[in-house]
Amino acid sequence: MHFVSKSAVRAVEGGIAVCLGASPAMFAASCSHGMVTGSSNAAATSPASCQPGATLTGASYDIAKSRFAFGSTPAPEDAGSLVRWVGRDGVVAIFQGGEELGSLNGGAPEANLPDWSSDTAALAAHVSAYFESMGVAACQIATPGVLSSASGGGSVDGGSFVVAGPTSVVLSRAVDGIPVVESLAGARFDTDDQTTEEDFYWPEVPASVVVDARSLRDRLADPRVLAAYKATLPSNAQGDGQVVIHHSIGGSAPPLRAAATYDVTTSGLFPTTLSFDANGQPVTMPL
Repeated sequence: MHFVSKSAVRAVEGGIAVCLGASPAMFAASCSHGMVTGSSNAAATSPASCQPGATLTGASYDIAKSRFAFGSTPAPEDAGSLVRWVGRDGVVAIFQGGEELGSLNGGAPEANLPDWSSDTAALAAHVSAYFESMGVAACQIATPGVLSSASGGGSVDGGSFVVAGPTSVVLSRAVDGIPVVESLAGARFDTDDQTTEEDFYWPEVPASVVVDARSLRDRLADPRVLAAYKATLPSNAQGDGQVVIHHSIGGSAPPLRAAATYDVTTSGLFPTTLSFDANGQPVTMPL
């Protein structure tokens, strides 16, 4: 993927998280964490998959609905743990665990085409509709992240210039305001309404894990219970935290592993995110 990282700037414009030059992983970790607002595309009443007690339905990439800029009719190649759909200008890889990655070849002409739109809200809606056509439930789409890149230079006389690069949209996932951290659906559309970059991983999450997440979130909503819970955590993990759902990272072999945890960023010189179960015991990531 080519979501080139320069500096990640966290902001919200009209319900859209804007992260300049952030990678999808950086977006999921820094921009979406704690910023779940729900998609403007979601219906007023949630579909069955978002109701309490229900399995959180997943979505799988459908090559027949792909808008990727292959440049020619793609042909499948079995590569063991994944299938590669290869065209003249690029390839889509679909892993056994369900993750999909799409990337152009070096020198592919589609890479030089402008963005589908300069309107970030329109881009976000367009990418949302694309992945909803793959089976993503609108009620699971959290704040869309717009990933913009730029390059520039200067001269000895003090002049400088900045050139805007491609803009991609990454959809994060949540249920009832609880982030599903490792899930994402990202794409960049060009003026020919083709995608030139894709990253899609939206697996089914067992109902038991969603129930555990809601239960932990509701239990820790009581300030006294939260204080007692945090007292069991390490001294550098006493700051504000959040209940989330974790699952196996993209590219992992089946079966899927998933858990509800309380995540908190440690204090100190080198902060990191730690995960704990309902009893305050550490949970090792990735699952």
